[in-house]
Parts: sequence; C-alpha cells; structure tokens
Amino acid sequence: RDGMREERKLMCSEENIRRPQGLREWLSYKYMQYNVTSCLYMLDWWERLLFNSIIISIFLGTVLAIYVYFQDSIPLFFLALFLFAFTMFLVVLCPLHQY
Repeated sequence: RDGMREERKLMCSEENIRRPQGLREWLSYKYMQYNVTSCLYMLDWWERLLFNSIIISIFLGTVLAIYVYFQDSIPLFFLALFLFAFTMFLVVLCPLHQY
C-alpha cells in the first residue's frame, strides 16, 4: 500500500510533468485542455464543429456589440474591451485544472 502511494507521488511530481515547448505544442496543449474541460473529446467531429462555431459566433458578436455600442464613448469602449480581454485571459490561459 505504501508502495502505491509512493508511486502515485512520483507520477504526479513536478519533474514528471512535461511542459509544452514552442508555440505549436502550447496551442495543441491548450486545445486539448479545452476539449477535456468542455467534454468535447467525446463528441463527433461535426458536433465539435457545430459547438465551436456557436462559441466563435458568440465571441464575434460580443466584439461587434462592443464596437458598435461603445464607439461614441472612447473611455467606455476601452473599459469594455479591457474587461472582455481580461475575461478571455482568465478562460483561456488560467484553466482551473492546472496539475
């Protein structure tokens, strides 16, 4: 039993976790995290395409709404843009399940 605990500690230690190197590997790692976090890995390719299309449409619609409705007020426009960018930063770069 102690051997199993020791093996589990060794498997989960910082030295054994391989960090992505390079932009392409990092993007691939983030896409894999996105698939696992949102449970997309168990969908077919067309279901993933549909889901991602909806998410991208919501994202682009939000950017367009920020541009159209806050265009007259420059400080409010930049505040809304900053809050949106900060939210995207939290969602994409800071997932809750960092090992």
